[in-house]
Amino acid sequence: MATAAVDPTVRTVLPAACTLTLADGSARLRRWQLLQATAGSAARLDGGHLTVRYRSAPGVLAELTALAAAEQTCCAFVAWTVSTADGHPVLHVVAPEDAPDAVAPIAALFGVTAGVR
Repeated sequence: MATAAVDPTVRTVLPAACTLTLADGSARLRRWQLLQATAGSAARLDGGHLTVRYRSAPGVLAELTALAAAEQTCCAFVAWTVSTADGHPVLHVVAPEDAPDAVAPIAALFGVTAGVR
């Protein structure tokens, strides 16, 4: 299991399988960066499951939910869901069982790579 605090400067390149255009992708990355600046986060990769936990702050859960729904449309090769745990918004990105590495490029956007502890 790999864990890392998220550095908002890490998110600069979209995963190759993403279907967003360059302009749309840049705008989406800016939204993720703004969310990071607002709520910070800690990310953990465990096999094919990425978990990103955010600090609770006004608007964070709504923005995270909107971003996850948007990502599900362009990056449908993994499942994007949002929940709460102990009052904190939590993003879950889960790869298909037969392709657990599919989440790796997304985890890298959150500063987490397989094998990092």
